[in-house]
Amino acid sequence: MILENPQQSCEEWQQILGLIDWDVAVIIVSHEEIEEGAEGRVDWVINNKAADIRLIKPEGYPFDALRPYNMEEALVHELLHLHFAPFNIDTGLKAISQEQAINAIAKALVNLKNANLQTQRDTLNPSPTP
Repeated sequence: MILENPQQSCEEWQQILGLIDWDVAVIIVSHEEIEEGAEGRVDWVINNKAADIRLIKPEGYPFDALRPYNMEEALVHELLHLHFAPFNIDTGLKAISQEQAINAIAKALVNLKNANLQTQRDTLNPSPTP
């Protein structure tokens, strides 16, 4: 999924995730500006509750990637890192476990949001019954 207005989507997800007290800027960058294999990056100053989230330009996403680029999922993933910022772990098994947990939570939240939106659309526009 590609986000038409990443900053607005960020603000919506900040509300959902309880991060409204953070000042978060979304910056769209080329894939060369982000660590290889990553879809985004977040840098924060925890004392100020300020963060910059960098997301890959959709047109710059590597075509040989293992899965399609979901910009919304990448955004939610990076926002979730802010909840874990006080427990920042850079290396080792704990870092891998934390990253895997954040991946699973981000995917689940985006899927849940999309399922809810589909349910709302179906309610507003029911299919005619034969």
